[in-house]
Amino acid sequence: MRKLPLLFLVFAWTAFPVGIPASAEDGFKYEKKIASLVEPYLKHEKINAVSIGVISQGKIWKGNYGNLDGKGTPPPRSNTLFEIGSISKVFTSLLLAEAVVSGRLKLDDPISSIMKELSQKNPELGDRITLMHLSHHTSGLPVMPPNIKPADPTNPFAGYDRQMLTDYLVNAKLARKPGQGYEYSNLGVGLLGDLLAQQAGVSYETLLKRELTGPLKMTDTTITLSPEQRTRFAPPHNAALLTDKAWDFDALAGCGAIRSTVDDMLLFAEASLNPPDGKLGKAIDLAWKQHKLAKDGNRAMGLGWIIAGDRVTRWHNGQTGGYQSMILVNRPLKSATVLLCNTAGSNADALAEQIFQAIVGMNVQPKSFDKEFRVDPGQAKRLEGKYRFGPFLVMTIKVKNGRMMAQLTGQQFLAVIPQSETEWKYQDVEATLKFELPQTGNSPKVRLHQNGRVIPFTRIKKQGTGK
Repeated sequence: MRKLPLLFLVFAWTAFPVGIPASAEDGFKYEKKIASLVEPYLKHEKINAVSIGVISQGKIWKGNYGNLDGKGTPPPRSNTLFEIGSISKVFTSLLLAEAVVSGRLKLDDPISSIMKELSQKNPELGDRITLMHLSHHTSGLPVMPPNIKPADPTNPFAGYDRQMLTDYLVNAKLARKPGQGYEYSNLGVGLLGDLLAQQAGVSYETLLKRELTGPLKMTDTTITLSPEQRTRFAPPHNAALLTDKAWDFDALAGCGAIRSTVDDMLLFAEASLNPPDGKLGKAIDLAWKQHKLAKDGNRAMGLGWIIAGDRVTRWHNGQTGGYQSMILVNRPLKSATVLLCNTAGSNADALAEQIFQAIVGMNVQPKSFDKEFRVDPGQAKRLEGKYRFGPFLVMTIKVKNGRMMAQLTGQQFLAVIPQSETEWKYQDVEATLKFELPQTGNSPKVRLHQNGRVIPFTRIKKQGTGK
């Protein structure tokens, strides 16, 4: 899962927060407050760069902070492109709403109405899962298809095409009855996007541009970047601020493939606050409407939109391997916040929420971060490598400039923060790595401590070496 004036840009190249504020003639009321909220994330190296867009009681403001690719590089601009990750799900569900308003589909249509072979080959799945189940993560489908086997774990959706998706669906068994229970599913919303594209007889990207981004004049909201757009594409970084990869999608594009800018996302926020006349406006209102009640600890939902505890604010966040994003929109308060960041796993969601709370009048204080223990880069480098537990589970440790990322087989790289030279704590998971470190040479072993369990991993030595 945003109309604004052209504004004078002031470039600042000094110490953080480096920013390019773009505001109304007499300034924006919350500009200094927003800068103070961003500052700790830059000071403590939680993010590289962030673009922020705000709508507050009719006023529009944009601010850009940090350095796109480390110290000495420029900050982003309001037309810098970022991956928006799972915010794509809001657009996919809006495409569903548009198809319903246009009379081509109904929310309770089974997926077999589009994917005919499922009626014959797997009716238990095809005839029972509806399009709305896919939008609401209540289909019974898992978060990812089990037959997704990426050649590159840092680009997990690449190459997963319609044939592979079909092969899975015709044989899949559901863990529970559709409509009962909630399980966040990239597979489900990705499937929804592909079904909508099949029904329309075009690609997902063509459908997106024809029905949504074209009418809203969101010219920089796309999947495939032009050569010129590539020059404005923010370089991706993981939570350790190390260079990462942009993600590629095929059949599951609807769950996370979209790239956009703060300029364009503000256009979308404005349309969400004040839907245009005609079919598109009706679709926006249909998606905005609450369709799923909050139940058993799971949030209420529109179509794609998650409904906050205040029962009014709609929001969604997103994360890929090198980006993090969030959008929050509140119609009664005529307010919205968009945040796009080129650092994954940076907890930028919390920053977006703080900014939104500030512009609606709440007293928000800048986040405080504990000072990190610093490890000599040479010592940290001795921990790098691959470690094995059993025949199938491998932990890969990457270190650069004293920063560490850890990856378990089949999972993403996650940032790990040093507590000492040999003990490193996961930034976003309750788990710790404890390395053995002899006086010389590389670490031979590391133990993963999580949920009361201790799992020992032994270094995999390269053939022909003792390392």
